[in-house]
Amino acid sequence: MNSKSKVLALVIFLFSTAVFANTTPIKMLVVSDATRGVYKVVYRNAESGKVKVSIYTGSHELVFSETIANVESFVRPYNFSNLSQGAYTIVVEDKNGKTEEKVSYYFKKVQSIVEVTKIANEANKYLLSVENKDADLIDVKILDAESNILHQQSMTVNGKFSVIYNLTAIKGEITFEVIGSDGLIKTIKY
Repeated sequence: MNSKSKVLALVIFLFSTAVFANTTPIKMLVVSDATRGVYKVVYRNAESGKVKVSIYTGSHELVFSETIANVESFVRPYNFSNLSQGAYTIVVEDKNGKTEEKVSYYFKKVQSIVEVTKIANEANKYLLSVENKDADLIDVKILDAESNILHQQSMTVNGKFSVIYNLTAIKGEITFEVIGSDGLIKTIKY
């Protein structure tokens, strides 16, 4: 279980404990995944019903809204990566009222050093190395000569990471496309 999963499990556990302990329940909690621009909304109520989730900009413009029917609780991810940086308000409404939480969506771009090296004396084996100073979301695509995707993977790298790809079954040209949060695409052809 990775650290993000542990944190989310702890948050859900504490949230559930507060609801079932007959204290004033927190009906909504927002958990941020800053490296991906995703905010998870955790909602819990004692009885099922219709719940409306709305997201507003700092200037009160509606950017997203959905209604979920017959639900008692849920955990839903909301992806802000296509939105502008800034302040947003997430509003959850049910028959008992509404709860608002303000979030600040600001992403930092991490510069990652990416290298792909053909391993000497090995047929079609390649070493991908990534190094950075902070957590970065790295997307890797491996393409054949006709630009068909042979392999696609996303990973969060914090520090140093490397992996060997065994592509001995592939004949012809191979292209690696590696993209980090800085938006730069590194293309390496062999």
